[in-house]
Amino acid sequence: MAMIKCEECGHAISDKAEHCISCGYPSGSAIEEPAKQTGASGAWSAVTRSRTPINLFAIAMMCCASILGMSATQIDSPESLKAFTYTLHVFMAVTGMFFVTILFCRKGVYHPDDLAKAKRDGLSDEMGPDQPVIAAVVIIIMLSAYAAFQAVYAS
Repeated sequence: MAMIKCEECGHAISDKAEHCISCGYPSGSAIEEPAKQTGASGAWSAVTRSRTPINLFAIAMMCCASILGMSATQIDSPESLKAFTYTLHVFMAVTGMFFVTILFCRKGVYHPDDLAKAKRDGLSDEMGPDQPVIAAVVIIIMLSAYAAFQAVYAS
């Protein structure tokens, strides 16, 4: 631990001190710390901690999966099995479409303020460009496959 002089008042302070004890002026260590966190990890830490749709959807998906799991034990007739099957199909379709959105339209998942803050903090276009055409094609393929499944196996 070395002693340095405060740039504002000239008082001797520790090089580990965040502020001068005499005048309160921030020392070199306090000034350097925010500069270290302006990289990609610092910029995205606020984005990943926020209540993004990814985080909220994951929680909702776990809740729905547990409800579907509990309701699967209550199936006692062919009609309720058919209703449960269609409910499960809808759940899987919504989940699949959300994951397609996450894969191909990443910027659409975050709030614009979070993206602007990340860009302001020094994160460039690290996520790459969004590809909504590919997402739309994959969703159309999913819907077509489900329509074909229903045409073959629907009773």
